[in-house]
Parts: sequence; C-alpha cells; structure tokens
Amino acid sequence: MGYEEWWKTLENLITEFKKKRVPIPNEVMISLKSGKTMLEVYGADLSRVEVIPSIENYLLTVESNLMNLAEEKFGEAFMKRWIRKLGKARKESPTGVTSQRFVPGLPKGKHWIRVLPSDEILKKDVLEIADKIGLSSKMQKDGYILIYGSKEKVKDFVKRMADISRRTRAS
Repeated sequence: MGYEEWWKTLENLITEFKKKRVPIPNEVMISLKSGKTMLEVYGADLSRVEVIPSIENYLLTVESNLMNLAEEKFGEAFMKRWIRKLGKARKESPTGVTSQRFVPGLPKGKHWIRVLPSDEILKKDVLEIADKIGLSSKMQKDGYILIYGSKEKVKDFVKRMADISRRTRAS
C-alpha cells in the first residue's frame, strides 16, 4: 500500500480546501501530522510493521472526515473524484514509504530519521530520547527534527518512539 502517496494526496486535498476557504477541523490536522510521524518511524525501519495499523488508522480518519466535508461543501461528484485519486495513491508504492537519501549538512555515513512532533509525540520527548541514546538532533525549518547517528542507535530511537506512540494511543 502506498502510505506516503496516500498521505500526500490527503495533504493536497486539504490544500484545495484551504484555497477555497473551507476550514479544516483541528482533529483532522492532528491525525494528518500523527500519520506523517508514524510514516517516518516506519520509513526508518521497515521491519517495524506494528506501526502500520496506526498509519492506516490516522490516514483513514483523515480521509473519512475529508470525504464527508467534500460532499457537504462541494457535492458528490467532487467527493468521488477525490476518492478515485486516493484509491490510486494507495496503490502507488509497494513499500508505502519513500525517503530522501541525502540530507544537506548531515555527516557522511550517518543514519537518520526525521520526526514531526505532535500532540502524541512531544518535541521535548523526541529530543530527550535522542540525547539519552547518544544521537544528535537538529531542528529543521519545516518543523521536523532530524535525528542522526549510528544505525543501531537510530533503530533503538525508532523502537522507543513506537513504544511512546503505542502507550499514548492506549491511554
């Protein structure tokens, strides 16, 4: 399933709504950001299949809310056009994750992950865990935190982030 493409298509729909001055509910934006964070976790280690249900849940929540809003504001034809786009996007990438291989300013040979803090995964927690493990971190202009270091430490970081996410969702 093409999770990354699915996420991008949902983001494009939100952009279209914003151009038409349709307000997006806050919980939809939170789910979209949380879905992106889980995509980053999964992208760092494709063996972490336990995050897939979270990704799907977040993206389905966003899609459902946006489709209801699309039909309400613009009619059934508009909604069906976006349903087709979303269906196509879900089939795009066999792994569902794409990643950038080169990060400017990152020391050569370092492994990395980008994390978007959210209500579920707080910035202070991300930075604290990275520091405890011995990873370096760098805030980026787009709001993401770049975490980098040895492959083993990045994998440990991903595991801890997944644990936090699981505990947060369970409570």
